[in-house]
Parts: sequence; structure tokens; C-alpha cells
Amino acid sequence: MLNGKKQIRAGVSCLALLLGCVCNGEAATLGSHYPFGAEGVLAATAPPPGFHYRMYNTWYSPTTLKDNSGNDLPVGLDLNVFASVHRFIHVTDVKILGADFLYDALVPLVDKDVTISASNYSDSHSLAVGDIVLEPFVLSWHKPRWDATAGLAVIVPSGEYNAGELASPGLGYWSGMLTLGATFYLDEKKTWSLSALTRTLVNGEQEDTNVTPGSELVVEYGLGKEIAINNNFLMRPGIAGCAYWQLEDDSDNGPGTLADERKRAYAIGGEINFFYIPMLLQLNLRALHEYGAENTTEGAQFVATLTKSW
Repeated sequence: MLNGKKQIRAGVSCLALLLGCVCNGEAATLGSHYPFGAEGVLAATAPPPGFHYRMYNTWYSPTTLKDNSGNDLPVGLDLNVFASVHRFIHVTDVKILGADFLYDALVPLVDKDVTISASNYSDSHSLAVGDIVLEPFVLSWHKPRWDATAGLAVIVPSGEYNAGELASPGLGYWSGMLTLGATFYLDEKKTWSLSALTRTLVNGEQEDTNVTPGSELVVEYGLGKEIAINNNFLMRPGIAGCAYWQLEDDSDNGPGTLADERKRAYAIGGEINFFYIPMLLQLNLRALHEYGAENTTEGAQFVATLTKSW
């Protein structure tokens, strides 16, 4: 446990490794390439065959940095992150093992602004391309009372990264990601759903720091109820949550960080989805409050997702 000035210095310096990891600005839990909280109700249910466009807009403004015991570090953190992530999905008519084969790509645009009053530090980066996600292989099953998804993705360090600039839009390393999840329908008409989606990430070595972040696990879940407003509109309110764990130590100590101090965080909140059937257009609004964080920031996030299908 660190105290006084040593604690503040450690907290300030560990931000150098953490802040670049606001999931390319896709939101929330630091130290991961995956957007913690990007999905919720029906997280593990893929769309039907066709072309689909999704735009995730995330706002995240934590003011607290947690240490290895989950206590506040008095560094005077003021962080604001906005990300607009554009996802392009093609669900084909090809069947593999009874599942739809699909592929997709995500292009994040990231805006960051950070101030650390304890060290009079300030940095910002206007909207810029972050690290692109390519998911060339996904299988999606649809059954009368359940859906399931399995996929493989690679995350490319395409965003600008500099270890000395805390607001860098990229992370400076490659990641591989395995996706597994399932949705269960609690009634025959599929109006009630319970869904959980897991993302397991294995990371490469980060440029400048030469540190390989430990592998990670993200779980996102949601319980929702679909309601028909009329013949044109559907509404689906629900409860959403997520959890993040760093499963392995980093390969080495970083700038002001200890390799064996693993990150973790949890979040809970609510969401509501509106579906305009004639245009195959959806709007999803989700608000999450983080808790139980260690070795990362803690705050709240808001996600607005727009989906158009053809």
C-alpha cells in the first residue's frame, strides 16, 4: 500500500498505461480493447441474414482512479471520452453446423480529454481513428427458445499511439478476441429474454512500453421484455450489466504500474430499445454505473446505439 506523495505519483504514472486503453474510446473499462458495456439485452443474438449497420455512441466521464485495494487515488482525475464506433455486418445465407455465417468490422472514432491536477498535466485528442476490429468468422444459431453466437476477431493497432500522450486514440498493440454467448427466451412468444455474452482477449506487446497486457475476460448480460406498441413499433426495456477481469499478470512492470496488480470492474444499469419495423430501424439507449473497480477508473457511462438493417 502506498501513502501520501508516493501514492499520488503512482496513480499519475499508471494513467499513462491505462488511459490509452479506453477501448479505442469505445467506452468504459480501461485496460481492454473491448467496449465494456457496449452490449446488454439480447447481447448474444445476431441479426438475420442481410446487411446491417450499427453506430455506437459512448460518453464516459470518470473522476475516480482506484488502486489495488479498490480505494480512491487522490490524483485529481478529470477524464472525458467520447467514441463513435461504426460497425458493418454482413450475415450471409451460408450455413455452417446449422448456424448463419457472418463477418463484420468496427471502425472507432475517438475523442479524449484528460486533466490530472496532482501533476498539472493536461492532454487532449480530437476525434480520430482508433484501433480497428476485424471479425472474419462468426457463427450464429437461432432456435425456438434460444440463440447462440461464437466468433473470432483480431484488433489492429491502427490508431495513433504514444506512451507519453495519455489521450492517444490507439493502444499500440494487437489483440485476438474469442466471442461466445447465448440468449434464452423465457416464454414461447420470445417476449422475455435472458442473455449473456463473453469476450476473451489475448494481447500482444505494446509498442514504446514493451509490456504485454495480461489476457482478459468481459461478460455482458441483460434481461429484457419486448412490448408491441402497435403494428409499427416495438419497445424493449431491460436491465443490463457487465463485468471485466484481467486474468493474467502483465508481462512486466510498466511506467508506474506493477505487473501483478490486475484490473477488474463491474457495472449495472438499464436500457430501452425502440424498433420501427417498416424501416428496420432501431435505437437503443443504455446507462451504466460502475462499481468494484481496482487498478482502473470508475464512473458512469451512457451508450446510444443506432441500427439500420437491409
